[in-house]
Amino acid sequence: RPLKRLARAARELSLGADAPPEVEGGGSEVVEVGRAFNAMRERISRYLTERSQLFSAISHDLRTPITRLRLRVELLEDEQLQHKFGRDLDELELLVKGALQCVKDTDIHENIEPIDLNQVLDCLVEPYLASARVTVQGRALAAYPGKPLALKRCIGNLIDNALKYGERAHLRIIDSATGFVLQVDDEGPGVPEQRQEEVFEPHVRLAGQQQGYGLGLGIARNIAHSHGGEVSLRNLREGGLRVTLSLPRSAGQRVNVTGR
Repeated sequence: RPLKRLARAARELSLGADAPPEVEGGGSEVVEVGRAFNAMRERISRYLTERSQLFSAISHDLRTPITRLRLRVELLEDEQLQHKFGRDLDELELLVKGALQCVKDTDIHENIEPIDLNQVLDCLVEPYLASARVTVQGRALAAYPGKPLALKRCIGNLIDNALKYGERAHLRIIDSATGFVLQVDDEGPGVPEQRQEEVFEPHVRLAGQQQGYGLGLGIARNIAHSHGGEVSLRNLREGGLRVTLSLPRSAGQRVNVTGR
C-alpha cells in the first residue's frame, strides 16, 4: 500500500499537480524511498517557482527597452527611417516572445481535469473542413485527464506544422485502454531521418526552407513529455511526414475506456 501511494504521488507530480508530501511509512526501505521522494518534490517545486520568477523578470527587462525604443521611433520625422526601425523592433519583439514561449508557455499553470479530446480536435479542424485541407479518422473513446489549454496548443501546433510545410493534414486517432495516439500526416517533402531530432530545437532551418519547423514541434513535445507522453516523426513511404502524439492512460483511466 505505501508503494502504491508513492507511485500515485509520483504520477501526479509528473503531471504538474501540487502533490502534498508523501507520508513516510512501511518498511525501512520504503521509508527511505519516501524521504527521497519528498526531498525531490521539494527541490522540483522550488526550481519551478524560481524558474517562473526568472522568466517573468527576463520578459519585463527585455520588453521595457523595446517599448521605450518604439516611443522614440515614433518621434522620427523621416517616415522611411521610422518604418525601417519599426520593422527591426517588430522582429526583435517576435524573437523575444518566441524564446520566452519556447521555455515558459510549454508549462502552463493549469489544473489537471478530464478533457474531451474529440471536442478539442473538432474545434481545431473546423476552419479547414470546407476546403478539405484537414481530414479526421477515428474518435477518442473517453476523456483524457490533462491540462486543457496545453494539450490544445500541442495538437494545434502539430496541425499547423502539417498545413504550413505539407499543404494538408490527415489526422488519425487510435485510442485504446493503454493510451491515446494521434497521427498527423502531411503531403510535404518530409524530414531527412538524420535531422529529425533537430527540428524539435528552436529556430532550426532545413535546406531549401526559409525557416525550420519553428518552435511548434519543440513546444508540442515538451507538453507531451509533461503528460508522460511523446511526439515522434517518421517519413511515409508514399511521401510526406507523420508526426505521432502518444499519451499514455493510467490504470484508473483504462477502466473508463474499456467500460464504454
